[in-house]
Amino acid sequence: MSLTMHQRHRMTVTFLVSLQVVASRCSYLLGALLFGLTYSLGFASACLAQAPPSPPQSQSPEDSLPTLPNATQPVPVPSPSPTFRRGDLPPETNSTPVYEERESRPFRTYRLAIGDGINVNVIDFPEFNFAGTIDSEGNVFVPILGKVPVVGLTLQEVETKIAYELSRRFLKEEPEIAATLVAARPVQLTLLGEVVRPGFYTLPPQTSLVSILLSAGGATSKADLRSIVIRRSLVDGTVLEEKVDLYTPLIKGEKAPDVQLQGGDTVIVSRLEFGQEQGYDRNLLARTNLVQPSITVRLLAPNLDGAGISLRNLNVPSGSTFLDVVASLPAADTLRVNFDEVTLLRFDPEKGRVVTQTLSPTSAVEGDTAQNIPLQEQDVIVVSRTLLGKILSAFRTITQPIRDVFGFSDFIFDLPNRFD
Repeated sequence: MSLTMHQRHRMTVTFLVSLQVVASRCSYLLGALLFGLTYSLGFASACLAQAPPSPPQSQSPEDSLPTLPNATQPVPVPSPSPTFRRGDLPPETNSTPVYEERESRPFRTYRLAIGDGINVNVIDFPEFNFAGTIDSEGNVFVPILGKVPVVGLTLQEVETKIAYELSRRFLKEEPEIAATLVAARPVQLTLLGEVVRPGFYTLPPQTSLVSILLSAGGATSKADLRSIVIRRSLVDGTVLEEKVDLYTPLIKGEKAPDVQLQGGDTVIVSRLEFGQEQGYDRNLLARTNLVQPSITVRLLAPNLDGAGISLRNLNVPSGSTFLDVVASLPAADTLRVNFDEVTLLRFDPEKGRVVTQTLSPTSAVEGDTAQNIPLQEQDVIVVSRTLLGKILSAFRTITQPIRDVFGFSDFIFDLPNRFD
């Protein structure tokens, strides 16, 4: 069927319009492609410009031709310049020392109790200023405000409490308050453990821990001065505990720990447990003022007439050895006569019984350190093997077994009566 002229014209126009649409879309895609290629080439050129120049190398004519960077290769990143030059680095020995607290913050905090005297200034309101002592009920009297309980509080907590009470009852805002301690109460504490005279002590304020030990006669030869425990009970029932080491500063020549003891504290000097003697020099401590200055050693010997025995108490310096006791006796003493008949009796708390050790003054003088042993409080030196046999026989016949060093001392004191 033949097409009319009008139809042919219409088909031609439609074809031209479609061709124009296709051409416009192709030109858009081509433009976008060219823009992306141009951007990539510009970014690569910028990266190459920032890279450090490479040293010149011999090149062939072909290598001298310019080449485009490959997009798949990593872009070189310049290394950062060092903060310090090699010669400006600080020496390693100049390191900052580590800060160490010798005692915890709660033990450095002073808490008020009965007998403390405080002074309180209320800034801009002098009518509320006062100075007074905490009464037996734990209160202080604030002018106009009345009694305020402050036992167990720190000075800062007293400031906060009084400021709150004044703002709640008399002032629009909480005032600024400054509270100071003007008279500290005496330190009433309990001293337990390995000290010569344990018990209750009342000492002046700011008394050091070393002074307290001296007041109690010093620590015993069995004390572990690396572990002195301080216990403090707060008003709310909380119990604080701090362990103080007096031995290490003594060995290193450092200052003793500055422990601020307060009323109601309990100080416990620990016992040197079996197996913890490693690195603990008892002989050194015996020459210091931290332990008891002298010990009591007892000497049991038969009377010269052979009837009964004599008991002598010898006070010798702490750290004294067996030879020190022998040297302190007169030349005509029985101990010097019976050189080969000496036995040491000692109550061993670890074993819970009395132990014996044969000693030879002659061997000790000749340099046998095993024979020249350090003596301890309440040691007993027995002269004569015959007397030793009688004492051991008396041990077996007593009805009440010896359970501590006090029972051992009572038994030794009673021996002269038994043999008379």
